[in-house]
Amino acid sequence: MRYESILVHLDTTRASMRRLDMAARLAVANECRLIALFAGFVPDPAWYGVVQGAAQFVAEEVERRHRLRDEVRCRFEDAVRALPVQAEWRTVESEPVMMALREAREAALIVAGQHDPGDLEGFVAHQFLESLILESGRPVLVLPFTGDFPTVGTRVMVAWNGSREAARALHDALPLIAGAQATILSAETAPDEIPADATPAGHAARALMRHGVTVNIEHAVGGSDVATGELLLSRAADFNADLIVMGAYGHGRLRELVLGGVTRTLLASMTVPVLMSH
Repeated sequence: MRYESILVHLDTTRASMRRLDMAARLAVANECRLIALFAGFVPDPAWYGVVQGAAQFVAEEVERRHRLRDEVRCRFEDAVRALPVQAEWRTVESEPVMMALREAREAALIVAGQHDPGDLEGFVAHQFLESLILESGRPVLVLPFTGDFPTVGTRVMVAWNGSREAARALHDALPLIAGAQATILSAETAPDEIPADATPAGHAARALMRHGVTVNIEHAVGGSDVATGELLLSRAADFNADLIVMGAYGHGRLRELVLGGVTRTLLASMTVPVLMSH
């Protein structure tokens, strides 16, 4: 199995080129098209009539951001020039969430970055990453904002609870993890809390083994969402995992995306790449 296209989100942050490097390596491995989508913060023209001097500020900020965008494009073109795959540059100029979703749904895999609270350049729009994960309909490989990741998908921690989201993530990850070593972490809950349609971890193991994955199943006592998220990160570190695979949980409410506790914990505290599917 292979991905037929990979889209990577680029911006002006320090971590952006690391995402491009990862996406380029995956595109070469999958012999597929690489799409770079530049989406950055866009000042709101509504400020013009609200804040004194806003028009000049917005104009200067737009010019600065266009200059940085062009620098990123040059770096992208330099990075992909010698790659044996097709590469394409795209830019969204307004409504970054809506327009990014429109572009991202074409891709087989999205590569995006964890939000870095210490890098103001990384802010694109409210709930930008959450929107990609919950509304694109595509698997999203989220890279931590710090660290180097020379491998991804050789030692894999799979979060499993038998749900639709977990199954979607497992199958979406197959092009990344075929032939890998994997531990399926199954958080046990009380028997009366297990949905009737929850798929056993053994079924997930068989699906992986059919793709050459060496699988171990680990059962753990379930707890709160935060505790489960912390357990997943801890066991991934013990396993020396270079990838976590998990279903992403959340819903929309009053135009806000509300993440599940485990998803929120992973996005805040990840130390290795995480592939999420919703």
